[in-house]
Amino acid sequence: MGPKICFFCNTVVDDNYYEHSVICFHQYKDQQNQHMEQIVQDGKTNLSYLNLAFNYNMNSVKNLQEIIARQIADYKDILHKQREDDQEIKNLKQENVKLVQTIQKMNEEMLELKKLTYDMLTNQEDIQNLNQEIIKLNQIVEENSTEFLVLKKSIQQPQVKQHLFKGKHIIKLDQMNLRLLSDEAYYSQAVYSPEGYYYRIKIYTRSTNVNNVAIYFQLIRNELDDALKWPFAKKIIFTLRNNDKFFAHTITPENYIQSLNASSFDKPTEEYNVAVGFPNFISHEELKQFIINNNLFITITIQ
Repeated sequence: MGPKICFFCNTVVDDNYYEHSVICFHQYKDQQNQHMEQIVQDGKTNLSYLNLAFNYNMNSVKNLQEIIARQIADYKDILHKQREDDQEIKNLKQENVKLVQTIQKMNEEMLELKKLTYDMLTNQEDIQNLNQEIIKLNQIVEENSTEFLVLKKSIQQPQVKQHLFKGKHIIKLDQMNLRLLSDEAYYSQAVYSPEGYYYRIKIYTRSTNVNNVAIYFQLIRNELDDALKWPFAKKIIFTLRNNDKFFAHTITPENYIQSLNASSFDKPTEEYNVAVGFPNFISHEELKQFIINNNLFITITIQ
C-alpha cells in the first residue's frame, strides 16, 4: 500500500495509515467536543448578556412609558390651563367691549354737554338774566348778613328784665323772633332764693341747632353757703303761662342722686356747680302759644 493523506490531519502517511487515522479521529473528536463545549459556553454567556440587554431595554421602555405618561398629563394640564386662559381672554374681550361702549356713551354725553354749554354761552339774553339773578342773590345774602349781625348784636347785648317776688322769679325775654334763630346761651342775673341759695338760670332759645328751647338751673358759690343746709333739696319748677295755657317742668334733686350730676346740688367748691335741667324743654312749635307781643315770660319757682 502506497502513502496516503490523512483525512483528519491532512498529512501524508506512509505506514500504519489506519492506526494513524484512528488516533487522528480521536484527537479530532476531542477537539470537536471541546469546540462544541466552547460554543455552548459562549452561547450561555451570550444568552446571559442577551437577558441583561433585554432587561435593560425593558426598563428603558418602562421609563420611557412613564416619561410619556407624565408628558401626556402635563399636556392635559397645559391644555386645561389654555382653555381657562382662553375663557379669561374671552371675558376680558367682553369687558373691553363694555368699556368701549361706556367710553363711547361718555363721549356722546360730553358732546351733548359741550353743545348745551355752547348754546348757553352763545345766548346773551340768558347770560344777562343769569347775571341779574346773581346780583339779586348777592343782595339777598348781604341783607341777610346785615340782619344776622343785628341779630347777633341784639342777642349778645339783650335787653332782658327779671323780677323777684316771694318764692318766684320771673324772667322776660324780648325779641323772640330773633332769639329763636340764635343758638347762643343766655344767663340770667344771679339771684338769691328765699332760703338764701345763690343761683342763676341758663337758657338756649335754640338748643344745639335743633328747634327746641333748653333751660338749666345752676348754683353759685356765695358767702351764705356755710349757713345753709346741703345738699340743695328744693324743687325747681319752670313754668310758661298765657291766660288758660299752661306748661311746666320740674327739677327734683332726689332724682339726680344716682346720676353723674348729683354733685350739682352739693355745696359749691368752685365758682359754679354744673348746670342741670332740660335740653329739650319745649319745641318752637309749642312755644308759639306762649309768646306774647314778641316776648316770653318764664317763671322759676323754688319750693
